[in-house]
Amino acid sequence: MKKFIFCLFIFVLILFSCDQDEQIGLEIHPPSDRINVNVDTFLLTAYTLKDDSLLSSRGRYNIAGYLRDPIFGLTTSSFCSQLKITKSNIIFGEDAVPDSINLYLKLNNIYAKSRKNDVMTFNVYELGEPLYYDSTYYSNRPIKKGNLIGKITFNPSQIDSILIDSVKAAPTLKIPLSLNFAKKIIDASFEGKLVNNQTFQKHFYGIVVEPVVENNQGNLIVWDLTNILSNITLYYHTSSLSKVKEVFQMDATLQWYSYFEHDYTFASYNLLSQINGDTSLGKQILFLQPMAGTKVFIRFPDLKSEFKGKNVNINMAELIIPTSYDPTAKEFPIPNQLTLAKIVDSTGKTAYLEDYIFSESLFDGYYYNQKKYYRFRLPRYTQNLLLNKNENLGLYLRVAGAIINPNRVILKGSDNGMKLVITYSYVN
Repeated sequence: MKKFIFCLFIFVLILFSCDQDEQIGLEIHPPSDRINVNVDTFLLTAYTLKDDSLLSSRGRYNIAGYLRDPIFGLTTSSFCSQLKITKSNIIFGEDAVPDSINLYLKLNNIYAKSRKNDVMTFNVYELGEPLYYDSTYYSNRPIKKGNLIGKITFNPSQIDSILIDSVKAAPTLKIPLSLNFAKKIIDASFEGKLVNNQTFQKHFYGIVVEPVVENNQGNLIVWDLTNILSNITLYYHTSSLSKVKEVFQMDATLQWYSYFEHDYTFASYNLLSQINGDTSLGKQILFLQPMAGTKVFIRFPDLKSEFKGKNVNINMAELIIPTSYDPTAKEFPIPNQLTLAKIVDSTGKTAYLEDYIFSESLFDGYYYNQKKYYRFRLPRYTQNLLLNKNENLGLYLRVAGAIINPNRVILKGSDNGMKLVITYSYVN
């Protein structure tokens, strides 16, 4: 019995001690040292601008096609590429006769749902000027064309696997080229022009693939030139040999670039008005189009005034960018990711954000389907604004991979859901 009473006394003592735990240590930490975490939401300035040209040489993919978009108007894309021989000292033989020559383009993906009976026409030209591997080429640089050497009319939705030398290959577009072009290559071998790639590329600059714009919707088609299936294959025979082939490859060791054009004549009124200078419309709706189409300017509020006279530590800063209702979204899917760059001078020059440099995964920019928004984490950029390490000149928002990704998106504006959410602490 005494043992039970003793245990009960110990239990009550512990119980009362637990009730007073929240007070323990308060006399050690004075009120001035306690950290209070705050969360505030801030409005931004945002509007749509026409984008500048983009560096489009040696991208992972190339786009050829056109698209009539009811929101963004007409977009057209063509590309050019060097070729290379796959062996040295090619000599066809004096009695060589070309049987066929085809351009193969490995399909990567097709943007915009194809209409059932829509067809497209591509023209193929000889490139009219040399390209240089160590040069840079921008998306607003027109491509100089030479002779027309091929043409195809096709339905993009029907591009499928093909047989190459009796072997089934991945979906690839096969474009017949002129036998005169094949004869030109054969004749060049007798003149020593196929000795090596340096000599070959001095006489054959490359090819141009260009769409013929028609009145239908069209498609923007992404091609993989780095794939071994993308090449020109020439078949020929001689008096002693039949069905001999030579392959002229396109790959990552070569130069190529894409040329983009945009016509906003029949674009959305809101889009057209913003790119013509009515920035107030950006409060409600914003338009983001890759391929050097449109970008969005975003500027943070004057945070130094908001926190004047206070020492603030930015724990987190999230830029939330919701998507707007788009009745065409099923036909024109939105991009998976956006990207941001900070403006560093009055000319509009940009640089990577410090948050992107620190960690691309934490920087984010991805679309969250359940919440219908894109998100960026920018605590370092925001902290540096307060510390005067960044000048608040604004940011440019673009589609990630804008030279190889055709997906566009309509966003809610700066007074319509876009917001900056900052989690911060006052530091004494």
